[in-house]
Amino acid sequence: MGKGPGKEELAMKRSLLTACAALALVYALPLCTLGLEGGEKEENPPASPSAETAAHPTASPEETGESYDERVHITLLRDGQVEELALGDYLEGVLAAEMPASFPPEALKAQAVAARTYTLYKLNAYEQGVTIPDTHQGAQLCDDFTHCKAYVNLEENQQTLWGDQAQEYREAIREAVESTDGMVVTYEGQAVAAVFHAASSGKTEDALDVWGTSHPYLVSVDSPGEEACPNYYGTVSITPQEFAQKFWEKHPEANFNDPPQGWFRDSQRSQTGGIIHVLVGGVRVSGSEIRTLLGLNSTNFTLQASDSALVFSTVGYGHGVGLSQYGARELALEGKTFDEILKWYYKGTEILLQN
Repeated sequence: MGKGPGKEELAMKRSLLTACAALALVYALPLCTLGLEGGEKEENPPASPSAETAAHPTASPEETGESYDERVHITLLRDGQVEELALGDYLEGVLAAEMPASFPPEALKAQAVAARTYTLYKLNAYEQGVTIPDTHQGAQLCDDFTHCKAYVNLEENQQTLWGDQAQEYREAIREAVESTDGMVVTYEGQAVAAVFHAASSGKTEDALDVWGTSHPYLVSVDSPGEEACPNYYGTVSITPQEFAQKFWEKHPEANFNDPPQGWFRDSQRSQTGGIIHVLVGGVRVSGSEIRTLLGLNSTNFTLQASDSALVFSTVGYGHGVGLSQYGARELALEGKTFDEILKWYYKGTEILLQN
C-alpha cells in the first residue's frame, strides 16, 4: 500500500475525512448502558494542585444554615450556555448520567463521592494555575463526558430518562448525593483525581500505563463482577485501506508496504492486558491512541488481520483506571459500604468531610 499521502493531498482530504470519522464515531461507540451517556473520564487528569483540598464556600454553615454541597457553586457549560449550579444539584445530574439509578445504594454513593472529588480536584487545579479550556466558554466544567463528566438536567429529563420509575430513581440519586454531602476522597490531605470507568477486564489499570503519569492511588487492583457490563466484549472491524487512511491523518510517515498481517508489531501490554504501546506501520503509538482512533471499547484488544479486514476484539469498557462502576456494583452486592468501595479502588486514600 506504501507510504502516506503527501502534505498537499493530505490537506485536501483532511476536512472530508474528519467529518466522516466524526460521524463514524457516533455509531462505533456502543454505550455500556450507564445512565444517559455512559460517560467516563478519558483525558489525563490535570497536574495535582499543591494546595489543600477544598473549593471555597461563599459563607460558613453557621452563617447560612446550608450544607457544603449547597454552599459551593460551580459554573457549567451546557447546550452552549453557561449556568451556575449548587454543587449538590450538579452532582445529582452527573450521577444520573453516569451510573444506572438501579444500581445498589452503596455503589451510587461511591460514584457520588467520586464525582464530587473529581470536581473539586479540577476546581483546585484551576486555582493553582491550570488553564480552563477555551471550549468551556469561561465555565469551570462542561457536560461533555469525554472531557469532564456527563450531566443531565433532571428537572427537564427525569421522565424521559426513567419513565414510570422516575420518582423512585430520582429519590435514589438524591439520597446518594445528600447522604455523602461534603465527603471527598483524599490522599495526603488533597482531593484525588477520582477517575472512573464502566468495566475493567478483571483488574483495573495503573494510571502510568494508560496516561504515562503516575498517581500512587491509581494503581491496578482486582475488580469483580465486570462481565455484567452489557458491552464487556466488543468487536470493531475495518478494512486495511480505511485503517491506513485514518492512521495517516495523524502519522503520514507510517509505512504500510507490508501485508496487513504485519502492520502491528512489538506490542507492550500492562499486567492487566491493556496495550501500552504498539508499533504500527513503523510508528510507535499508545494503546489509548488506537482506542480513540477506532472507537474501541478499551485498550485491552487483540487483532485478527487479513488482506480484507482488521478485526479488533476488546475486553472491558473504558480506560480502566480508578473506580470501576460495574466493579463497584458487585462489591456493593457483596455487602461493602461506599467508603470501602472507594478505598478499594483508590489505594491509600481517606474519606474526609469538607465544611
